[in-house]
Amino acid sequence: MAHSIARKLSRFKPGVLYMGVDLGLELNVAKVVDERGKVLGTIRFAHTHEGYSYLAERIGFYTRREGAPGMVVAMEPTNYFWMLLAAELERRHIDYYLVNAYTVRKHREGDQIDRSKDDPRDAFFIADLLRTGKYTETRLLHGLYAELRQYVTLHDRLQRDIGRQKSLLHNGVGQVFPELVWVFKGLTGETALAMLRSHAVAATVRKMSQAEFIDAVRVDFRGRRLMISKLCQAHELAANSVGLVDGSEALQLAVRLHIERLLVLESQAACVRQALARTFRALPEAQYLLSLHGLGLMTSATILAEIGDPNHFSNGRQLIKLAGTQPAPNTSGRKTHSATPMSHQGRPRLRTILYLACLRLIQVNDDFAQDYRRLQERAKNPLTKMQALGVLMNKLLRVLWALMRQRICYDPAIALAA
Repeated sequence: MAHSIARKLSRFKPGVLYMGVDLGLELNVAKVVDERGKVLGTIRFAHTHEGYSYLAERIGFYTRREGAPGMVVAMEPTNYFWMLLAAELERRHIDYYLVNAYTVRKHREGDQIDRSKDDPRDAFFIADLLRTGKYTETRLLHGLYAELRQYVTLHDRLQRDIGRQKSLLHNGVGQVFPELVWVFKGLTGETALAMLRSHAVAATVRKMSQAEFIDAVRVDFRGRRLMISKLCQAHELAANSVGLVDGSEALQLAVRLHIERLLVLESQAACVRQALARTFRALPEAQYLLSLHGLGLMTSATILAEIGDPNHFSNGRQLIKLAGTQPAPNTSGRKTHSATPMSHQGRPRLRTILYLACLRLIQVNDDFAQDYRRLQERAKNPLTKMQALGVLMNKLLRVLWALMRQRICYDPAIALAA
């Protein structure tokens, strides 16, 4: 920790000024402090061309007045606001860094017993954290790396919306025909959707003969092969279904709307995946990541999107810290809360995709499968399954780092050295 802070502080020239910016939707508040922490002034500006020009003018004013070699700016990664300001600072060749919002809050609570909070206070604490070297290495992405990050974020959002629509669909069907899940497990197959569009209510289905029911479902069928046997099972179950009758007309409409929204979302997700794959394959690292057997395109693309340009990092350990999968001691006196806990202070999406990737790799990749067994079966300090997966997550990051930086395809020797 001390070495890391010393390295970060070494980037700043003696006498440099520090600015902390508390970002907001309409107005941003900035505090300027010197290297001793003395407040030199407050600046308020908006996310407009005029606001950014005023900020640059004030930066120049304070730098000249104090005879400083320059000014460094810090801010929290608040929503998309930080990207707007970061892009403008890069255009004007003004150095900037990000500070963790959690760190700002704890720093403020530690220094102020009354826990008072307002924009100028937060701006000061952000500047103070920068002055003491407690900032992150995150930078604004550019080019195809920025495109890939946006595609992955959009795809994740669509997947969440798809999951929500599926839950709503199950909820609606569960009220009018709860027994249907015995026939159609997912309720999103071609035959199930054809039935649910107009015949989700068991009370309606049991008024029809089996032949009439099948012919009616066939009208809404848009697939290749209608599964008659499952429709027959559904018709039989409808006779004694406990589904609701009152309000069923509204619920039938709700089910149809959820299906329409679900199909639209799935179509949109497919378009995003195509654009995402095209962007990923255009990046130089793609071929090296895909050379690792068991690492699919979407998984590789998500990992690279979270990492960004690998040239921003100098070693694989920084990627592990970025993911928040490094061991973090959690002991107090004789009490140990966990044997090998992760810090979890990193990108949650990167941790999730690494976890899922390792689950896949131990099934299809012999190198990772052997390591997984060895970690659990070794004589000294054998690990649990979850602990072994955590070790493999870090190993995967080190392997991918070697592939990207050395521009080489995967070789089992790399896995042994990682």
